[in-house]
Amino acid sequence: MNSKVLLFNLPPLGGDLFPISLGYIAASLAERNIDSVIAEIDSLTNLTPKSVSRFVIKYKPAVVGLAVYQANIRLALQLAKLVKICDPSIVVVLGGPQATFMPGQALMQMPDVDLIIRGEGESVMPALVNCLEKQGDITKVKGIAFRLDGEAYETAAQPLVRNLDKLPSPYQTGVFRWSDHTGAAMLASRGCTYNCNFCYTPRAFNRTIRAHSPRRVLADMNVCVKNGIRRFFFADPSFTFNKKRVRLIMRGIIKKRWKIEIWCETRAELVDAGLLDLMARAGVKYLAYGLESVDPVVNRASNKPIDLRRFKEIILLTQAAGIEAEVFTLYGLPKQTRESSLKTLSFLRELGVKIIGNSAGQQLILFFGTDVLDNPRKFGIRLFKTRRSLYFSAGADFETNWMTSRDIAFVARKYKSASAGKNSLPKPRISLI
Repeated sequence: MNSKVLLFNLPPLGGDLFPISLGYIAASLAERNIDSVIAEIDSLTNLTPKSVSRFVIKYKPAVVGLAVYQANIRLALQLAKLVKICDPSIVVVLGGPQATFMPGQALMQMPDVDLIIRGEGESVMPALVNCLEKQGDITKVKGIAFRLDGEAYETAAQPLVRNLDKLPSPYQTGVFRWSDHTGAAMLASRGCTYNCNFCYTPRAFNRTIRAHSPRRVLADMNVCVKNGIRRFFFADPSFTFNKKRVRLIMRGIIKKRWKIEIWCETRAELVDAGLLDLMARAGVKYLAYGLESVDPVVNRASNKPIDLRRFKEIILLTQAAGIEAEVFTLYGLPKQTRESSLKTLSFLRELGVKIIGNSAGQQLILFFGTDVLDNPRKFGIRLFKTRRSLYFSAGADFETNWMTSRDIAFVARKYKSASAGKNSLPKPRISLI
């Protein structure tokens, strides 16, 4: 069997950043001498089904992988159908956050999807391709779900990679074309040790954090800088969880005198004035913090305690260091009212946080793998009685005991009217080779 792999990166991901997660998979496949290509479909692409079909037929992949989220799963299933029309023998695989906790029975409603990958694709995808190539026993491949005798069958979980530095670097192994992007997404660490009940990240990574060494992070960045990349987006949930490690990275950047711009995300309790000044000197221009709500009752109900006085102090220190502070907030949380949602918005305004992008507020989304979706009644969440496919989570289709749909829509309008401007749209782009 030919072992070529075609990996699709779909909107809303991509844009101006390299698709880092698929890059890790492509690099891991290359390490095992398995050819792969990443196909990036932009939200404004001019591609037609015919042109995608031509590419699939020309490339002749044995496996097609689709990175799926709640927002793009319909598109993914359309592509899966298109791939099967091109060649029914191609094995179509779903991966990503939506797939990790998607019920296995969803496969019965996705006739053009053969497998679901759970967890880290860098380990699972090469093992799967190797098994298919040798026509081995697929039930021995860890971390997958597939149909067997008309039912969903799930194998044992694939252990997480303990030492991230052992994973080949997408930037150092040449799996990306440098001309396709002007910004680099980085995954310097993975996981979260906190237990916010609206987030799937802690469960996905067994409530642990694993990190690349500062040396590896700087080596990856060095390759990017040499290829003209000046903007870096660190996708780590809590970038500064280890201050000593971050200081080593920042000092390494300063020593190299790179003129770069960095976005990263953390928690207010994980930074201090000295670290903020060092990060600013290294090129950190944007630092996002998770607040969610200023109401302590809401924060306790969300299992996310916040010291509001300390949070305010850190925002002011961030701004004083010359870093733009962004603040994640949610509305529709358990025990949150219309009034407390608006107090959160007022709090941001008082601090001079621009109500744009990450700070523009979002309705709570009920994702697979979260406590709030596992037991909505416990959290006062009332799901709408709508028929939905098993591959969709409840998403935003709910009210709470404290906010009706009208209340949620009202708060959304308030955030929109407070917006400091519009986000720039990604440029139309498509890369299929």
